[in-house]
Amino acid sequence: MELDPKRTAVITLDVQNDLVNNTKGVLGSGMLDRMAAILDAGRKAGSEIIHVTASVREDFKDIPKDNPLWIMVRSQKSMVIGTEGAQLHESVAALPGELVLNKTCVDPFLTTNLGQALINADVNTLVIFGLWTNYVVEATARHASDIGYRVFIVSDCCAGNDEDNHKWAMEKMLPTLSYITTTDDVLEALGR
Repeated sequence: MELDPKRTAVITLDVQNDLVNNTKGVLGSGMLDRMAAILDAGRKAGSEIIHVTASVREDFKDIPKDNPLWIMVRSQKSMVIGTEGAQLHESVAALPGELVLNKTCVDPFLTTNLGQALINADVNTLVIFGLWTNYVVEATARHASDIGYRVFIVSDCCAGNDEDNHKWAMEKMLPTLSYITTTDDVLEALGR
């Protein structure tokens, strides 16, 4: 794995308390520590750091109305702006000056200005990880690869809404859109 850290964006995807606490295989697995290590290495190497969240209004008027995923969010009253559950997990907290872009759909290119932020940062490579593999990670990889970015997905820093969906996305879908890598490889490429 080779990359130019100065032309790389490290992007966390939906690593928020509600999802961290309710996604099997995240807490106690070392995943959050690996995410933090990548962010630290990216910061030291001069990479662009961007955090993407999915948070919605309390009345849910800003999300798709008739969609099973968002119906679940409504019924669980999760990811509501201003609540502890919608906040970035402390392990990946944004530092001053880092972009935090909030989306109200799965693909962060659609309801945020992620595309403009990447252009402004003059990056050509994305290192992405987060929750859930089979939703935001896949959507981000699809969109980014379609518009010409080189995408690396950190496999040991992702989890799906269930293990089968995570495994299917990592083994079948994402390798056709991006490069699957590990924390150790990313740390080495960023110069630790």
